[in-house]
Amino acid sequence: MDLQRIREITAYNANARTACKDALRTWLNGHMQEFQFAVTLTLKQSYKVKNNNGVYMRKLKREDCEGIAKRFTQKLNKQAYGHAAKRDGKGLRYFATVEGVGNGKRLHLHLAVGGFEQKPMLFKEMVKNAIALVDGMDEQHDVQVMDSGWMEYMTKELNAHSTDNVLWNVA
Repeated sequence: MDLQRIREITAYNANARTACKDALRTWLNGHMQEFQFAVTLTLKQSYKVKNNNGVYMRKLKREDCEGIAKRFTQKLNKQAYGHAAKRDGKGLRYFATVEGVGNGKRLHLHLAVGGFEQKPMLFKEMVKNAIALVDGMDEQHDVQVMDSGWMEYMTKELNAHSTDNVLWNVA
């Protein structure tokens, strides 16, 4: 079997359009200077649901992760900007992904956060406080100063043709 045939079988095409994952990583690396912190948030994997028939436990889904991430960013924005977060629409910059969708891993969130203009130690405390205010989050979390490999790490579960793990509505 020759090289060209191997490339056809493996769908290699030098002239093909860039894969979604590669295009997103290129875009993110161009905007990396806008983000200061790398945040990982663990989530409770089930929660209580009340309905007319009683209370039952429901397994966490990807859609739930988006709502939890949105509430977390709202609480963090309020801590950073006070009432101006809601009144004037002020907020930090976010890029968020959910990891563990469809592969059996525990669902958790990765965020790149930017626009914080105070001491980094204060940011860590604000993240801890915001977590305490959001249902569905575990206490375990990690906050680091952003490094060059974080964007690649955040996007490791994206595939070539889909950016479904990116929480676009959180940005």
